[in-house]
Amino acid sequence: MAPMELYHTTDVFGITELNPTAEKMRHLLDSLDTQDVLDCEHPDVSLVHDSSGWSLSVYPSGVVTFENLDTADEPPRYMNGLTRNQALTLWLELSRGEIQQISSRPWRRDEA
Repeated sequence: MAPMELYHTTDVFGITELNPTAEKMRHLLDSLDTQDVLDCEHPDVSLVHDSSGWSLSVYPSGVVTFENLDTADEPPRYMNGLTRNQALTLWLELSRGEIQQISSRPWRRDEA
């Protein structure tokens, strides 16, 4: 049996949860559609794959950023207009450590 991948999510209030279920990930993404999110200091939710340092942050507007938190000199990549379902698919892939699968998507590197 393969070792379990460690990952965590962070909500708009900065609260993290280790290895949340897909259902909890969906609930967290759906929270971006509440009015409260506009009042938060960090209006995004993110998932970090702990061993690789890769992170996917999702914003209420549908912008998703993909960056390696361990590599400061590489700028984040992004995509616009993603649905919550598309964001969930990316999060599930990242939670399984499928970095190549995520990297193969049409990310942009210029300004969002």
